[in-house]
Amino acid sequence: MYDAVKLQLKKEDIGDKYKWEAVFQRIYQVCDFKRFDGGFGYVDGLRVSVTENTVNIKGSLSKYFYGDNIMTLTLAHTKEAIKRLGKELNLPIDKADVMEVEIAENLEVDNPPELYISKMKSLGTSHPNRWESGTTYFPIIKGSMLRLYDKGKESRQRGKRRHKRESCPLPEGEKKNLLRYEMQFGRTKIRQVFGRRLKACDLYNKQVFWQFIAEWFGAYEDIGKISDRLFDIPFEQIKSTKDMEDWCICIANTVINLPNFIKEQLFKNRENPQDIDAQYHKRIQDRMKKALQHFEQQMGQSDLVIELNKKIEDYLTWKFTESPDAYDKN
Repeated sequence: MYDAVKLQLKKEDIGDKYKWEAVFQRIYQVCDFKRFDGGFGYVDGLRVSVTENTVNIKGSLSKYFYGDNIMTLTLAHTKEAIKRLGKELNLPIDKADVMEVEIAENLEVDNPPELYISKMKSLGTSHPNRWESGTTYFPIIKGSMLRLYDKGKESRQRGKRRHKRESCPLPEGEKKNLLRYEMQFGRTKIRQVFGRRLKACDLYNKQVFWQFIAEWFGAYEDIGKISDRLFDIPFEQIKSTKDMEDWCICIANTVINLPNFIKEQLFKNRENPQDIDAQYHKRIQDRMKKALQHFEQQMGQSDLVIELNKKIEDYLTWKFTESPDAYDKN
């Protein structure tokens, strides 16, 4: 589940023996060197920059260990990857501060991933944004976000370039519909979740690992998802203007998480706060709750969302009980 990381190792964590020039000589692909400032290069895809006071490491642990990030990095392999990197650089990487970490999984789905991603409408007050690469993302707090994209498509594009000269077919795994769901934890989010900074050695601690997964899954559950049946309401269900209002509230809620928007954007940012405003706000929230409950069964969830929910839940059940990282396994 771990993928991209940003680690920072400080001189005081290394000790007096630290000589950045010696570390720099261990980097295979040297890209820059300044005698007094330091330099950077790459070690099996990981970007390593060294200065007189710090060593910064950035990149995918999965790609570093497996060669790609299609496979899930187990806890044992996470530990092995960190230990291996420490040996390659002759540094105590275990002591490095975790500046950023990514929890991700590739989910094999029945249809093109874009269809599922199109059903993701909001996360709190955040709306889906899209990069040119096709990745859909939701900002959370500074340095943290959710990302969803077609991993199979990305792999196929890279595979075509890789296999062009060989004129051989793409590997079977690159032909699948793979939806990748990632959650990036920045320093602020890490401290919010754990109440402290994390060291690289914490990444292969089982309790820390499962807390990350709980946050990853919880964020997915918090995403507002669009129903396919917004307008499949029979006339008999709209017997009054109140029914009509309820329906319109439900439709508006598919565009934005309406209760959250009212609370976070309107109520908390009102220009002239009054004591009685809290009562008005509660009435509005109660009204919206009743409206959403009114048409909840009629609108229901999209079949695509139901499928994706089940795949994630089944995967996590297996992960928790049977996988090498199962919670109760020693």
